[in-house]
Amino acid sequence: MSRPLWMPVAQRSAKPVVLVPAGVLCPPQRIRRVLLPLDGMARSAAAVAETAERLARGGAELVVLHVFTAGTVPKFWDQPAHAGKAWSEEFLARHCPLPGARLELRRGTGAEQVAKVAAADQADMIIVAWSQRLGPGRAAAVRRAVRDAEVPVMLIPIPAG
Repeated sequence: MSRPLWMPVAQRSAKPVVLVPAGVLCPPQRIRRVLLPLDGMARSAAAVAETAERLARGGAELVVLHVFTAGTVPKFWDQPAHAGKAWSEEFLARHCPLPGARLELRRGTGAEQVAKVAAADQADMIIVAWSQRLGPGRAAAVRRAVRDAEVPVMLIPIPAG
């Protein structure tokens, strides 16, 4: 199978790259809702922070997606007194402290959830921080978002180091 054309461009670019699916004949005039998948790593959040802030200031609603895997679900999650609200508030305070940002939590993998949540929440765009590494076992969520999303996907490189 040949390598998709977007890969070498996105891998080499030090700037964000926006990929528009072939079926999108007319991207939205205004970006009203953005899906922002965050993995809980400070570097990922920092990479998208400026873009998220600009979009929020422009009136876009930020839907932050965090996907728990079997290994990342907090041990206390089954305790109603500790779970949910407090954890969500802390996650947003650390990774997307912008007014109006809301958190969506899912289980599984980012690869299976990003395009699904974007469609369900009627996002106009998906913004993903990524390491620009596409080797075996890497960037599954990025590949699948670009392949399956029905809206533009902005890839923002995470600075090396």
